[in-house]
Amino acid sequence: MNLTRIITTLFLIACSLHAREWISSDGRKLQADFVSATATHVTLKIAGKDTPVPLNRLSAADQAFVKEQAAKPSTPKKIEGVFAELITGDWALSKHKDLPFALYGAKELDAAKSYPLILALHGKSQNNENGLQVGGWMKSFLKEDRYTKNPCIIAAPLCYQPYGGTGGGWSDKPGEEAVSLVKELLKSLPIDKNRVYCVGYSMGGFGTCHLINSESRLFAAGVAVAGCTGPDTAGTFKKVPLWLFHAADDATVKVDYSRALAEALKRDKDCKYTEYPSGGHGIVGKVFEEEEMHAWLFAKGVAVAK
Repeated sequence: MNLTRIITTLFLIACSLHAREWISSDGRKLQADFVSATATHVTLKIAGKDTPVPLNRLSAADQAFVKEQAAKPSTPKKIEGVFAELITGDWALSKHKDLPFALYGAKELDAAKSYPLILALHGKSQNNENGLQVGGWMKSFLKEDRYTKNPCIIAAPLCYQPYGGTGGGWSDKPGEEAVSLVKELLKSLPIDKNRVYCVGYSMGGFGTCHLINSESRLFAAGVAVAGCTGPDTAGTFKKVPLWLFHAADDATVKVDYSRALAEALKRDKDCKYTEYPSGGHGIVGKVFEEEEMHAWLFAKGVAVAK
């Protein structure tokens, strides 16, 4: 369904009698409650569900109303539930089943709103201490200007031994438990179920593709750096957009893997492939400083109901 048809459908849905009346840029009317807004979208509660709508699809008067609401100071509704104590404004460590993980969410997050969730998968390492998997590239999402623009919750599981060393990695039990963790987080935290993303580097790149391929209805998009699944999985990524990154001179994981999948996806306008001429296997820091990548990722799943 294209964006025009989605917006048309939204403006035909009948909502509560107490909701505000909104008018689209072409004159259609909708009854819905205001939830929140970003620079480009307003989230409306339609039929009990938080639904992002592009601001430019609303009338000038409604756009002015949204700006006024966004400028008003508000008191965040307290987050409650089994994971509430982990929303601290810093990385908080915990465990789900056998899976250690670190969770990040700003203290200012509002339980009345909904936020994207990022599942961040680290590469192969002999490290087995929870917290050390939270490397520099994961923290790139938390830079003040980026987080202000795209507040989110980040789950960074630890691929515990022996899987992080010589085992099957994220395609084994830790990956299954990572998916289970995401599903539990969705039940109790204010997460937008249409904006769950998976990103990973090296073993985590393979894991990103594997988990999305296994749970395509769970994820809205993925970013895989220096590692991916084969071209036989291309059908999945025509439904769940993927951005692949690799360096031509990677001596650890051959670029041929990413090239093969990228070739299978080359006609898909929602998927992307970036190949750096150099940088070896250590391009992850560069990738997660790409502003275009952040904009691309957080736009996926907006105004799209799975």
